[in-house]
Amino acid sequence: MSRAESPPKRDAEAATAVTATGPSPSRAPSPEPVAVRGPSPLWTLGLFRDELVTTFRRWRTIALLGVLAAVPVLIGIAVRVETSGGSTAGGGGGEGPAFIAQITNNGLFLVFTGLAATLPFFLPMAIGVIAGDAIAGEANAGTLRYLLVAPAGRTRLLLTKYATTMTFCLVATLVVAVSAFAVGALLFPLGELTTISGTRIGFAEGLGRALLIALVVAASLTGVAALGLFVSTLTNSGIAAMATTVGLLITVQILDQIPQLHALQPYFFSHYWLSFADLMRDPVYWDDLVRDLGLQGLYVAVFGSAAWARFTTKDITT
Repeated sequence: MSRAESPPKRDAEAATAVTATGPSPSRAPSPEPVAVRGPSPLWTLGLFRDELVTTFRRWRTIALLGVLAAVPVLIGIAVRVETSGGSTAGGGGGEGPAFIAQITNNGLFLVFTGLAATLPFFLPMAIGVIAGDAIAGEANAGTLRYLLVAPAGRTRLLLTKYATTMTFCLVATLVVAVSAFAVGALLFPLGELTTISGTRIGFAEGLGRALLIALVVAASLTGVAALGLFVSTLTNSGIAAMATTVGLLITVQILDQIPQLHALQPYFFSHYWLSFADLMRDPVYWDDLVRDLGLQGLYVAVFGSAAWARFTTKDITT
């Protein structure tokens, strides 16, 4: 009689064989987890490019840039007409924007005058319109939710909107400067400049200072841009956000002229705006310029953080 193996023993050996050779072909291996990748830097640049194209294609943006370009043209024509009879620009009484009395001697001073004339209202108003519409305009048009469906993320989208607004700041400032330079070269002579300190500098150095002044003016608007972006996250109405930003801008500038508020005025974002005139001193007076740029950085940090905190927790329904 042959000896047969007991069933328990066969079962144990079969289990050992399965463990040694791997799972049965009938058992499907468990799927490996797929790593989720965020949007690539090229995708982010594409989003930024699309935002720029969308912003600068709007008729509202073109109209704002047209108004800014027209201000130096009007100033140049007015000075030319006023001085055609031999009188002094500004009436000789110090009226008008800074540098206006020097335009007839050197057309490059129209750049400084144009920036001084547009900085208190026209430039900040244009920035307020673009920044106020950045998020609220998308919500009002019903496109904000679709933007967030793409792998952008709220933080990335907010930074892209702010970068677009800052690009508009730079473009708007350069539009004023280039328009003023073109009109100044057409209507008035060009040459060496007399600084506020009374020294003479060459035309090339004066042109370099004009470019530096334009960059400083653009940097001085970063606080307004951050404030407008924060307001834009508070509402779904683009018009309400733009009106609120411009209203705050006007209110702050009115408060900056009240003598009784002198203790608070150094903290208003508009208080040191005209300090760019110190770049026309020889040597350059840097104190107020540093205060201005530091104050703008503070506003960007505070209102940029507030905009991020609001936007990343906001319930997007439109």
